[in-house]
Amino acid sequence: MLEQAERRRIQMSTRSQLATELLLTCFALVGSIIVLRTLLVVLDISDRIWIGEFIYGLTRPVTSLLDFLPGAERELYRNLTTVDLTLLTLIPLFLLGIIATGRGTDSL
Repeated sequence: MLEQAERRRIQMSTRSQLATELLLTCFALVGSIIVLRTLLVVLDISDRIWIGEFIYGLTRPVTSLLDFLPGAERELYRNLTTVDLTLLTLIPLFLLGIIATGRGTDSL
């Protein structure tokens, strides 16, 4: 009976670790795309260049939704609009959310 419980605990731990690693990999991918988009906007690289077309195309669905917010087109720094800075601030906010909802481990 105790052996079954131990096996289940190990299986759940392995699944949890896999889910965490997949989540962090997806977060790193999305975060790098957002940072690259911010860099392209600051450097004023248009979507006529292949990298601009690719990155702006990936982020267009999200930015088109954020364009409906009031003041979305307001430039705050150089070419950075409220939408660009909102995307950039989602990165640390997501990390803070993970930290805040994470379980604390007391075992060393």
